[in-house]
Amino acid sequence: MKNALCQNRKGFTLLEVMVALAIIGISIGIFFSMVGNSSKIRGKIDDHANLLLLARTKTEESFLGMLDVVYTIKENEKTIYEGITPNGIKWKVLEIDKYKEATEKLMSVGMTEEEDIELPPKGVIALNTQVEGIKIDTVSFFEEKKEDDETENLENEQ
Repeated sequence: MKNALCQNRKGFTLLEVMVALAIIGISIGIFFSMVGNSSKIRGKIDDHANLLLLARTKTEESFLGMLDVVYTIKENEKTIYEGITPNGIKWKVLEIDKYKEATEKLMSVGMTEEEDIELPPKGVIALNTQVEGIKIDTVSFFEEKKEDDETENLENEQ
């Protein structure tokens, strides 16, 4: 008779309801933590986009000559522009001799002249804009004057 009564009852036991509520609670907790993480990631993406925009702006301003010139020379790079934004973000624009940089890398590795290595032509200068870990390289070609050409020009002027 007990079996007949148990079979007629419909519904959930208290234990089943508690397990269902626990599963729902864990699911809601995971959902809200994902929403919180996505907003943090969105903030980081926005910050990176702003830094990238600043780097592009400083690169364009350096090409147009709109920045105040600050010259400091290190080994193979020359800082031509440097500054700090009102927000405290440091930026600088470097002038790097790519030919000299490539030859120094080859010498440090110990390459021989017999190996087939492609070097950039002499006189290739790269403008390197650096803003908080973002680097933009823009290559500019400058033709180097040969000493023979300079002496010919001096002789022609006299």
